[in-house]
Amino acid sequence: MFPASAQTSVSPAAAACPDCGVIRTLKRVEGGDKPAILQERKGPSGLVANIPLDGSKPTVGSSTDLSREQKPATVTYEVVVRLEDGRLRLVVQDDVGAMRVGDKVKIEQGRVVPRTK
Repeated sequence: MFPASAQTSVSPAAAACPDCGVIRTLKRVEGGDKPAILQERKGPSGLVANIPLDGSKPTVGSSTDLSREQKPATVTYEVVVRLEDGRLRLVVQDDVGAMRVGDKVKIEQGRVVPRTK
């Protein structure tokens, strides 16, 4: 057992909703599978040959054509929430809707959602 001076008190609000808090930071993070070398090049950089192992016809093309095949960049959001008991939680999710820094929120099933109360 801890001495009384070492115990921390939790506010009634924090005890009632341990996953409630306020958004401290909201950061948009863009990432993708597109290689950086293809993002920087403006002109053709060479040829690419595709030689199938099944005996079908090989194809040849410009290496800049590869950039058209890349997946679009993915966007996620890093949301830091200061919980009512003082802890900080980082949640990464695909969308934040209309939520902004300072909004009162709740963390439900690993996602930050606006608090209804």
